[in-house]
Amino acid sequence: MSVPTSLPADLAAEPIVRIAADLSVMAWEQMTAWRSSLGADLDESVVDTKTSPNDLVTLADAQIESLVRGYLAAVRPGDLMVGEEGAEALDPVEFFDRELLLRLHSFDPVTGRLAEVTDTGLIGDGPGLGASGGPGEASGGAGETSGAEATGAVRLEWHVDPIDGTVNFVRGIEHFAFSVGVLHARGEEVESAPAEEVEAGVKRPAAAPAAGSSAGDPAGDWLVGLVASPGLGATFVAARGRGAYRVEGRLFDRMPEPIGTADAAPTPTSAKRLSGAPVGLSGRLLATGFAYKGDNRSRQLAKLPVLVDGYDDIRRCGSAALDLCMVAEGKVTCYAERGLGIYDYAGGALIAEEAGAFVHRGGAGGPTAAADSAEELARLIETI
Repeated sequence: MSVPTSLPADLAAEPIVRIAADLSVMAWEQMTAWRSSLGADLDESVVDTKTSPNDLVTLADAQIESLVRGYLAAVRPGDLMVGEEGAEALDPVEFFDRELLLRLHSFDPVTGRLAEVTDTGLIGDGPGLGASGGPGEASGGAGETSGAEATGAVRLEWHVDPIDGTVNFVRGIEHFAFSVGVLHARGEEVESAPAEEVEAGVKRPAAAPAAGSSAGDPAGDWLVGLVASPGLGATFVAARGRGAYRVEGRLFDRMPEPIGTADAAPTPTSAKRLSGAPVGLSGRLLATGFAYKGDNRSRQLAKLPVLVDGYDDIRRCGSAALDLCMVAEGKVTCYAERGLGIYDYAGGALIAEEAGAFVHRGGAGGPTAAADSAEELARLIETI
């Protein structure tokens, strides 16, 4: 269910949210630009395969990830970025024209560089956007974004899927999206472990504390989730304890300047507060996905009759990030899938959670689910 409202000013002013908005506009720009290059013939000059002919990766995936990596290397040099493609960093300042750069919250028009942001208000080390220090260098290769430790900054993990739903993207189906989830990891053992091994458990939905309880997240706190879909013309965003929202169009186009700046917008950002399916809605829909490889898919199909028990129908849109957003909107009742990477659910899981869903994050390859009750969540996890 969606309720017309506005994006809370404190959420819109959060530094991490503004960084995520910058990342999403770069991705949106490039997804739109690349889409015209991709025809139904799946030209191998722009499209390659991963594990099967339908498990696709495009030059757009790698390029978007490179731009995100380059941006974070400059703006959050002490953080870890985990991306699906392992692409090398590309400096956005050298890539985009000045017109787009001027819309990025972290771009300094005086120096012509991206400014480092040390303020992360969601974890209590300061209010609002705090861009300080000089610009960082866009460096680093696959896996981790390198750079000097940001003085006084908390180390975050940015789990990025440049295009979730690549098959849809290539074939002109609108269900594809850029996804990013931001994790505040706890403990030295988490920082030294491979990102693919970080697993999050069942977590109580912050937006609906009365719905029930569940185990804490041993990996850390997911602070921000953002899913931006040019095909659907919408951006979904959530922050821990602040709720989940749908904004029509690109989020950065609609965000006011931080309170106190000369260009502060007089009107709030129009948005819809997400709270799942309304009570009493007839019918139950389950969203899921299937593996590309035949042996894995066969096992999934064998479990399908039990999995859909209690549901009237099933949906498979081809993007885990958007499936989770549909749970948040109440368009589907629940979601379950096995075999995802962390970057597949990193953005959408928090959005579903903040909309009141009970969520289990499966880590790399485990069962991931979002449900309308703790009991159904446990059944889905056991079955999938």
